[in-house]
Amino acid sequence: MVILMVVMAGVFSAIMPDLFFSFANLKTILTSQSVLAILAVGMVIPLVVGHFDLSVGANLQLSMMAVCWFTTAWGVNTAVGILLALAISTFVGLINGLLVTRIGINALISTLGMSTLITGWVLAWTGGKLIATGIPESLLTIGRVTFLGIPMPVFYMLGVAIVCWFVLDHTAPGRYMYATGGSVEAARLAGINVKRLTLYSFLASGLIAGIAGVLTASRLGVGNVDTGPNFLLPAFAAAMLGAAAIKTGTYNIAGTVVAVFTLAVGVTGLQLLGAPVWVDPMFNGAALVIAVGLTRYLQREAL
Repeated sequence: MVILMVVMAGVFSAIMPDLFFSFANLKTILTSQSVLAILAVGMVIPLVVGHFDLSVGANLQLSMMAVCWFTTAWGVNTAVGILLALAISTFVGLINGLLVTRIGINALISTLGMSTLITGWVLAWTGGKLIATGIPESLLTIGRVTFLGIPMPVFYMLGVAIVCWFVLDHTAPGRYMYATGGSVEAARLAGINVKRLTLYSFLASGLIAGIAGVLTASRLGVGNVDTGPNFLLPAFAAAMLGAAAIKTGTYNIAGTVVAVFTLAVGVTGLQLLGAPVWVDPMFNGAALVIAVGLTRYLQREAL
């Protein structure tokens, strides 16, 4: 995956040295993909224990609209508005986890239903209108300031990725989560509390989707009801494709981040070459199909 990204970057840089091979383009790619990378990292955590969370895009939308609403309509302090938005997204994760662990609904069905429910509720709540006026400057600053010339969302992404990587790869709960994803019955017989770990994974996914939503609101400066669901397919593709990078056959954080930027390099290069607008969804859709097939193949090879 890393080699593929480097090769594509080299080809596009040779063809378009002034457009692609520039600091401005690098900064654009890093900034535009940071939120997607955070969301994809959040999606990986339930995948590690063997479950899908298809509500992350809608949960991002909910968090984005909530922080805009609290800080404008209610006039609350930015920090309080962010905490409330994160609490709501984490609560969605809690509901997802309870539906899977306590009621026994398949995660694919429950999270897809939750996604649709959230989208409908946000539309009913806002009337489908933008929240574009009265956004406090303190909220906008979070996603727009730079450090050493690099936008802060890039550092937020690195922080979320490093924390999740450390928990999954270097702590006992992380090892238990991988064991659960490998075999639920074997993990249960080994004394691992499978239901609790599954619940925690959905809580983490909800919280991280909330973080992505707050950053999206900060970067865009508006609350847009059409934004969140568009993140689902590329985030899902990156999470699946990440299992074919770094730790092949295993869902992992580093591979997911690499996959996000590999897809971004490919799409950005094609767009700069003048490819039509449909290249983005087609590229991500093809990547998802290839990622699932390649991951299944690598998992079988590992057995």
